[in-house]
Amino acid sequence: MTIQINLSSFRFKIIITLILVVAIASFASLYFYNYTLSKKIYKNAEQDIHTFLYFFRDQIISIHDGRTIKPSLQELTNSKAVINSYLVDTAGKVIYPADPQLTSKDSLDLQGLSSMNEDIALKNYQIGRGHFSRAFIRFDNAPACYECHSPETKVLGYVILDFSLHQSEDTFLYTRNFSLFFTLLMITVIIAFVMIMHYRFIKKSLANFKSTIQIINEGNLSGRVRIPESKELGDLGKNFNRMIENFQQAQEELQRYHRKEIQDKQKLASIGEMSARLAHEIRNPITGIANAVEIIIDESKDEANKPVLEEIQRQANRVNKAISNLLNYSRSKELNIQEGDINEIIKSVVFFLNNQVHHKAISIHVDLDKAMPLFRFDPEQMENVLLNLGMNALQTITDEGEITFKTVLEPLNKVRILVSDTGTGIPEDKISMIFNPFFTMKTEGTGLGLAIAKEIVEMHYGQITVTNNPHKGCTFQISLPLGLNE
Repeated sequence: MTIQINLSSFRFKIIITLILVVAIASFASLYFYNYTLSKKIYKNAEQDIHTFLYFFRDQIISIHDGRTIKPSLQELTNSKAVINSYLVDTAGKVIYPADPQLTSKDSLDLQGLSSMNEDIALKNYQIGRGHFSRAFIRFDNAPACYECHSPETKVLGYVILDFSLHQSEDTFLYTRNFSLFFTLLMITVIIAFVMIMHYRFIKKSLANFKSTIQIINEGNLSGRVRIPESKELGDLGKNFNRMIENFQQAQEELQRYHRKEIQDKQKLASIGEMSARLAHEIRNPITGIANAVEIIIDESKDEANKPVLEEIQRQANRVNKAISNLLNYSRSKELNIQEGDINEIIKSVVFFLNNQVHHKAISIHVDLDKAMPLFRFDPEQMENVLLNLGMNALQTITDEGEITFKTVLEPLNKVRILVSDTGTGIPEDKISMIFNPFFTMKTEGTGLGLAIAKEIVEMHYGQITVTNNPHKGCTFQISLPLGLNE
């Protein structure tokens, strides 16, 4: 079910992304097109107005009769193209119409007529959403006008015409609506096409994948995906089928290996049981021999043979210890989890080790984290681990040196315990084998101490590692979780 949800989310994101890209690109193109079109429409309208204004001015000048201006303005006002028309004298007074309805914009334009440089000027204005163009025509005094006007007068007056751009706006609005409709239609067609292609090539193929995965989850590895027609999903289907075939072969190989392992483990279990019985049979007479030799040593007055008897006792105890370690390693262990103080455990181990130093100049230090809380672990087993590490450290120091026990409370509920020494260290080619059972670099010992320590630490869901110190000796590091339950 989780796979299907993720696939649906992925398909949804792909489709939405595609639609958004097409929509944004379409509307951006539409906006740019409409913006360019509106500029062109208004520019053409402005050119037409300029052409009319020059024609109108030339017509008025050619008649040489100012009485024709007002009727011409009246006729223009009655047309749909002109909104308002004004005839203004050189002082800025409106002569026509008789009762003009002037706005602040109109008054401002009248005040600026004296600074007009061109014969004809054109300004665009916006009222609400509508636009209009205001044309200014200056009539200069000419020789043909000297009959009625003094030659000293340079400007005879001004004509102001407000041209409606309603037709241009209608054209622009129609074009914009048509473009918008066409863009929406194109997006709808693309969405429909994407959905059809999605259902045809993707959804059916993914449904096939889902049903095949469900069959495989039920344990039937013979299920295979039908190869889709599309190249990408087809390649995915082929790789998926190849993966299932490899997995099926691996499972069959694993089953064969598992059956062989079971047979081998049964043999090892039988051998282990026989070894345990044999070890018990050997340990009992060895213990008796060691006790008998001890009695003979205590009662014997033969000083010449006493060292021989002591060596026999030592070797008997060594064999007895080796058998005990072997039985302890082979015996299944159970943790007695309880809340304890790891710092107190270390103090107890250090007290014992100080009594084992004998004639060596060895100093044992502790660096315990005072913020260390109580947490759950097996105190007896962890004491055995730390005692084993401490005894190993004592044995690696020949004459003089230091041993340090350190605890650190780390983030993420972790406890780190470090046991460092200044002994001989571990050869680099041997450090990877140090925790292997029966591996030892000492002349005496079974090589099971560190293997047992590692097993105990891992039973606590922790880790134990070892590294050589830069100058001398090595450091064992134990990492334990704080939240261990029963």
